[in-house]
Amino acid sequence: MLALFFLLLTSGNGWSQVFHYRSFPSNNVISDFDNSSYRLIYYAKPTLYTYRDMEITSDKNIAAFVLNPNGNSVAFITKQDVNIYSFLEQDKELFSIKGSKFNLPQAIAYSADARRFVVSYSNNRIIIYDGQKYQPVDTIFGKTPAKALAISPNNYFVAALSGKTVDIWNFETKALRTQLTLDSEANDATFSTDASMLALTLRDKVLIYNTRNWELIQRIVTDSLVKSPSFNYDDKYLAYVQDSSEIVLYNVRRQAIEQRIHEPVKIGGSAFINTHSKSHIVSSRIKGVPKSDAIVFYDATKLAPYYGKRLNEEVDQKMNEWIKMMDGESMEDYRVRVNDSTRIKQMELYRQEVATGLAGDRLSLENPFAGDYKNDEGLLTINFNMLPPITLPVPAAEVGDFNNPRKLKFSNEVYALNDSDDFVLVYVEVTNEVNDKVYIFDQIGRTKLTAIETDLDFVPLEVLQQAMEEEAKLQAMKEEIVAADKQDKLITENTQINVEARVVPDVDADGNKILNYQVNYKYEVINKEFSAKEDFPPGVYDVSKSNAAMSLMKIIKQSFEEGDFAKYLTEGKRVKITITGTADGSPINRGIAYDGRYGDFFDEPYYENDELKAITVNSLTKITTNPQLAFIRAASVQTYLDENVSTLSYTRNDYTYKVEVSEERGGDFRKILIQFLIIDAFKQK
Repeated sequence: MLALFFLLLTSGNGWSQVFHYRSFPSNNVISDFDNSSYRLIYYAKPTLYTYRDMEITSDKNIAAFVLNPNGNSVAFITKQDVNIYSFLEQDKELFSIKGSKFNLPQAIAYSADARRFVVSYSNNRIIIYDGQKYQPVDTIFGKTPAKALAISPNNYFVAALSGKTVDIWNFETKALRTQLTLDSEANDATFSTDASMLALTLRDKVLIYNTRNWELIQRIVTDSLVKSPSFNYDDKYLAYVQDSSEIVLYNVRRQAIEQRIHEPVKIGGSAFINTHSKSHIVSSRIKGVPKSDAIVFYDATKLAPYYGKRLNEEVDQKMNEWIKMMDGESMEDYRVRVNDSTRIKQMELYRQEVATGLAGDRLSLENPFAGDYKNDEGLLTINFNMLPPITLPVPAAEVGDFNNPRKLKFSNEVYALNDSDDFVLVYVEVTNEVNDKVYIFDQIGRTKLTAIETDLDFVPLEVLQQAMEEEAKLQAMKEEIVAADKQDKLITENTQINVEARVVPDVDADGNKILNYQVNYKYEVINKEFSAKEDFPPGVYDVSKSNAAMSLMKIIKQSFEEGDFAKYLTEGKRVKITITGTADGSPINRGIAYDGRYGDFFDEPYYENDELKAITVNSLTKITTNPQLAFIRAASVQTYLDENVSTLSYTRNDYTYKVEVSEERGGDFRKILIQFLIIDAFKQK
C-alpha cells in the first residue's frame, strides 16, 4: 500500500507540486504493502517483509495482512487462522486466532487506537477482539461475509464491504446504521481522519459519503480501475491509485484533481501518513523483477493545509475568551456586551481577523491588471494571477488611468475563505498613483467567510455562559485548595495549576448534534530548584509522592464529587480521559524498579508526539527509558482517579495515555496534564 504524509506549510491559492524524494530498492518482487507511520511491511510472495527486506514470517499461506497502528505487530490471515507476529523480531508469533475449514476468516482490521481488532468470517459474523490479548469481546451478526473492513477513527462505525453493498455497523451498539447500495463492487474503503467522510473506490469511480446522514456528497468518475483511497491529516486531500500507473491527488474542498503523479511501472497502492512533522508520499514501484522493485518517497511539503479548519479552531479559541466575564465587569454590563446579536458580530470580526492573518501578504505575489469595464454599473474588473478578480467602482472617465498596473497600490486588505478553501478579497483600498485617487472594494458582510458548516459548530449562548460560570467556580475552588496547600507548606508559588472548562460541539453515531464538556487540569513546577520537593523527585513515578500532583488530584476530586461537574457524571455517562505523563531528559543508568502496582503493560498503546506507539512496562523488568517513566506516571494518575474519585466509578471511562519527554534535564520539565471529555454532557434525561 502506498503511504503519504505531510507538513503544514502555506502555499498560494494555486496548487503545489509533489516531487520525488527518495527510494528504497528491494531484492524482492513487491505485490502489496501496508504501513503505520514510517514502519512498513510488504508482501513478496510467499513472505512478509519490512521495507528493508527483513523477513517477518516464512508462512507460505498469507491471504491478507495489516500492520498494527502501534507499529509493533503484524496480523495476517492464513488458510483458516489469523496470526499476529512481531514486527521487531523475525518469525515470532505473539497470538493466534483459530478458525476452521467451515468458518474461514475473510478480512481483518485494527481500530485507529489499536485497542480493537476485528475479523470477518465466512459465516457472516464480524468478531471484535481486544487489541492486546486478542480475546473476543463482541460480535456483529451480518447477512453476508465481509470481504474488506474499515473502522472509523472515532470508533463509531465499521464499514463491511461485500460485493455491491457496504454495511455500516454501529461499533458500540452492533446495530446496522445503514446500508449503501452500489452499481459495482467496492474494492476498498477509508474514513477521513475526523470520521466525517467515507471514501469508497469502485471499478471506475470514487464515492465520498457524509457519515452524518450517509448522503453521497462527491462522485469522481474515471476511465480506469481505482483503488487505495486515503485522506490526509486534515481531510483536505484524498489520494488514490488509478490504472495502477499513477497516484491521483484529489482536493476534496475544490472537488478537483490537484495533481497526478505518474510512474513508469505498476504502483501498489496509496495511504497518507499523518503522524510526522515532515511530509512525504510513499509508493511501491512494482516491476516484477528482483532488485528493481522499490518503496518510493515523494516530498509533499508544499501542499496547502485546510485553512477553513484552522480558521474555525482559532475563532473558537478567541470566542471562548471573549465570552468570559472581564475583571470588574458587572452582570448588567456583561449582558449588554454578550448576547446573541453581539456574539454573531464578534464572531464575524474574528473570522475576518483570522482569515486575513492566515492569508498573509498574498497581494505582494500578484501582478494585478485591469480587465473588463461595465458601463451600466460603473465597475472595473481587476484581475490577479491566483486570487479571484475584484470589481472597483470607477467613473468611465477614469478607466484609462488604470492602464499601468505598477501604479496600483493595495492597502488595508481583508480576506475570507470560500467553499473551496481558497482565499478571496472582501475588502481592499486601491490607490491609483496616476490620478492619486483611492478606490474601495467592499464585500464585507456579503461573502461567506468560511467553508466550515457553522450549524454543527454553533453552541447556544446559554450553554456557553453556564460553562463560563462553572469554570469561574472551578477557578475559585482551585485557588482555595492551592492556598491551603501553600499554608501547609506542601507547595509554593512555583507550582502553577491551571484549570479550564469549555463546550465542544460534536455529532454522535446517529448523526445527531451533541455538546461535549471538556475540562482540563494541569500543573507544572516552574523552578527546578523546587521541583524535587514539590513534584516528582528524579526517577519517582508514584503520584502520591508529588505534592504538586496531589494538589491537582484534590481539585479534581472535589470538583467532580462536590462541584458543578458532579451533575454531569451520571451513571453510564461516557467520559474520555486523556492523561499526559512527562519526564525530563535525565538518563536512567541502572534502571528503576517497578513493582507492578498499576498493572503490567505489554505493547500498551500510547501517544508520543501525537504518534501512536506501544510500550511495555511490567514487574519483571525495570524502567529503563524516560518514555516508560513518563508512561507509568500517567498510569499512577489513572489508578488514583479510579480509586479515589467516586463519581468516576459509575461512568464509562475510556483512558488514553500520552507521553512527553523533554530533551533538556531538570524537574521543571515534569508536569501532569489531564483532560476529561464528558460525552453529550448536556443531554436531558
